[in-house]
Amino acid sequence: MTRLFPRVHLLPLLITFLLVTGAATATYSQSAVRITNLRCNNATNPLGIDAPAPQFSWEYVSAARNFRQSAYQVLVSDSREQLDNGNVWNSGKISSAQSSGVVYKGPALKSRQNYFWKVKTWTGDKEISSHETANFEMGLLQQSDWGGDWMGFPSGWIGRVHYFRRVFSFGKEVAKARAYVAAAGYYELEVNGKKVGDYVLDPATSDFSKRVYYSTYDIRDFIKKENVMVIGVAPGWYGMPKMKMQLEFTFTDGTQEIIPSTGIRNVTLGPVISSGILDGEVYDAREEKPEWALPTDTIIKGLPSQHWGVAPVVEAPGGFMAAQQLEPIRVMESFHPIAINEVKPGVFVIDAGQNMAGWLHIKVNGARGQKVTMKFSETLYDNGTVNQENLRTAWATDTYIMKGGGAEEWEPRFTYHGFRYIQVEGLTAKPALADFTVKKVRSSVEEAGSFTCSNDLLNQINQMVKRTEASNMHSIPTDCPQRDERMGWLNDLTVRIEEAMYNFNLHRFYAKFIEDVADTQNENGEITDTAPYKVGGKPADPVSASFLLLAYKSYEYYGNTEIIVKNYPKMKAWVDYIATRTKNGIVDYSYYGDWSPPAEFGQKGYGYGAISVNTPGDLMSTGYLYYCANLLARMAAVTGKDADKATYDALAATTLKAFNDKFWDEKAGGYGSNNQSCNSFALFLGVVSKERIPRVVDNLVKNVEKYNYHLTTGNLCTKYLLEALTEYGHADVAYKIATQQTYPSWGYMLSKGATTLWERWEYETGGSMNSHNHPMMGSVGSWMYKYILGILPDIEHPGFEQFIIRPYILQDLQFASGEYKSVKGLVKSAWKKSGSSLELNISVPANTTATVFIPTKDAGSIRENKTKVKGNKNFRFLRMEEGAAVYEIGSGDYSFTSKW
Repeated sequence: MTRLFPRVHLLPLLITFLLVTGAATATYSQSAVRITNLRCNNATNPLGIDAPAPQFSWEYVSAARNFRQSAYQVLVSDSREQLDNGNVWNSGKISSAQSSGVVYKGPALKSRQNYFWKVKTWTGDKEISSHETANFEMGLLQQSDWGGDWMGFPSGWIGRVHYFRRVFSFGKEVAKARAYVAAAGYYELEVNGKKVGDYVLDPATSDFSKRVYYSTYDIRDFIKKENVMVIGVAPGWYGMPKMKMQLEFTFTDGTQEIIPSTGIRNVTLGPVISSGILDGEVYDAREEKPEWALPTDTIIKGLPSQHWGVAPVVEAPGGFMAAQQLEPIRVMESFHPIAINEVKPGVFVIDAGQNMAGWLHIKVNGARGQKVTMKFSETLYDNGTVNQENLRTAWATDTYIMKGGGAEEWEPRFTYHGFRYIQVEGLTAKPALADFTVKKVRSSVEEAGSFTCSNDLLNQINQMVKRTEASNMHSIPTDCPQRDERMGWLNDLTVRIEEAMYNFNLHRFYAKFIEDVADTQNENGEITDTAPYKVGGKPADPVSASFLLLAYKSYEYYGNTEIIVKNYPKMKAWVDYIATRTKNGIVDYSYYGDWSPPAEFGQKGYGYGAISVNTPGDLMSTGYLYYCANLLARMAAVTGKDADKATYDALAATTLKAFNDKFWDEKAGGYGSNNQSCNSFALFLGVVSKERIPRVVDNLVKNVEKYNYHLTTGNLCTKYLLEALTEYGHADVAYKIATQQTYPSWGYMLSKGATTLWERWEYETGGSMNSHNHPMMGSVGSWMYKYILGILPDIEHPGFEQFIIRPYILQDLQFASGEYKSVKGLVKSAWKKSGSSLELNISVPANTTATVFIPTKDAGSIRENKTKVKGNKNFRFLRMEEGAAVYEIGSGDYSFTSKW
């Protein structure tokens, strides 16, 4: 059972020694191994970072088996010529297989400095040199590095996009040019009429009173002798456009020039008449000013004037300037819609074919002043027009006013929408599909996983989960992309984290978001329900274990120890606060608990009907205190805080006793109300004593059967239900729940045309709480990876230093196949049945090992590429366990067959 912490069988020390030193039998040659994918802070050649101790990682490409790194040496220099000497830092030869999360331990790094780095590694006594040279450049490390002030125009033009302009020229050659840009609100920077970078909706969302993110751009290729810079700043999440930036130029003669934001005073209005994240954007093409791109101030007739103002210094948002070190938001996919219907004369409704987050690019041709409106929605009324009721106060409408004179193209810059349908009005003729391009917009994190199996319903569910998660990554993990909310809810995230990590590389994304959570904390240790804090409770519901899980799962999956070290004091303060809110060991408050179960199990007329009637809030809150105390004890051990480990082990033990004393029902043989949520949560936590487990499991299964293999759980316990059933011998029951097609189920959503997950198990379209793009019910996605594919990290060997392949071979499936891009490389797991035989294909990345559970009725029947495995020295037999032969294998590709 992957309970609170997975059951781990440690390998004998001799085996580990043989693998790390390279003394084990290997079937590779040095020439077959190549170091690749050098990353600093999990980014390729990052520009403008501010981490005082960056982390380095690398991978290997090797088709050979059993490769294991035995040592590494990282070299950092301030010039390419000095790299072999490592004149800034030479780690020395470190005996270790570590290849991710290697922390810089050299002298203090300098603002603006570009550094080069490479790595040498060894396997046994053989050296492997990296042919790649990587680099990273520091941003502005000190607040005093910023020479200018915050600029704005607060006395007028409220709600408009403000455009700041500066002309500059040079009489000598520019060798290096950087733009450091921050805004309270979204911005877009142009130099000499060309947009700088491909970021959109920048900067990342934050609590502006605590920290403001800036991005660093290399603008050398934009620079000419005569230059002009224009930056448009929209209200964004802040509500009032403000900007702070710094242009820095280094010339070939070694001299420098800096233009701070206080030197960028000219401000005006432009074609964006209004822009709001929730309401949409109005753009008047008649107000476009192509002359702005001319590097001259002669276009400004008097200053100040009716059209141009002098921007004053404005009050700073309050937060410190921090380098934006997560992936920026970008346009990630573009495609034409699948249908256009004229539902009324002149009213056209576009079907994008799927629910998503982003916007619409249009091609139009019309008269000057002709107005085209675009209303976005997730659903339609019966008459075919868009239904925006569930958007609540969000207008979600874009407007384009034509300049006339020929074909025109446009898309918004400072807003985004959650939608499948777009209602277009104002056109004089029926448009073609090619006139519209749908653009998906999200944080540009890499995709990490893929899954497919013989049951296409599961494939569709997996796609629905992944699409929903992708729609809700806009520098924070939002709850929904469409209505007047789009917040980083911590209760939802508690059960989203693993699913999201299997689908996307969130190493940097989560490192940023945990700081957003930490920024909500007050002196009592309280955090808030949402981060950055906008709505919800303060203090947060105790189910918000996501604060700790962001760090713990980043350590488990990515090997990131520093995220624990950096955030440990605040995580500890949060657990300490929850502990103060107990009476006789039971936490005394709850807001949401197991939120949004099927409607019949919700409280009518209260809390949107989403608060569970049968799952006690104090049971959930107390269970999460136990969970968090255990998590904190584990993280205390990781960071060498032995006294804290003892303290939180004791807190966990005390809470465990209180939980059992209060919620165990001896007569019923279950916890709380003996429903699916209470019993699956208890099993997940590992609070059930050995002698009670059979009764609890039996009651859980009977309850599922009672409801004809349908779930009765909410957002949290849906995850625990599937996992507990699977790990306690009832994977077939979990599978039946996952593959239901009648209400309530994921299949039911699909049967109603869903392409993304709903907020409720019911199909609802009115106002209130009826999002149709809501990832909180998506934990079934991680169940597919963890149990059907069987790809699991090993917490005792974090960062996939060693991992587990343990697939559950389900009766109704004929095959399953998938992969996960770990920090070590690509992990693959695929199995298929053939009569009484089972074929299991596995890929283990170089420099890692896997504990593989090969399902079989006869261990002697196992073959690997037709070679008998039993007794083969290349495969280390560990044990038989629950119908599987367990082997330790090194890196490489394997094809096992067994009698099953």
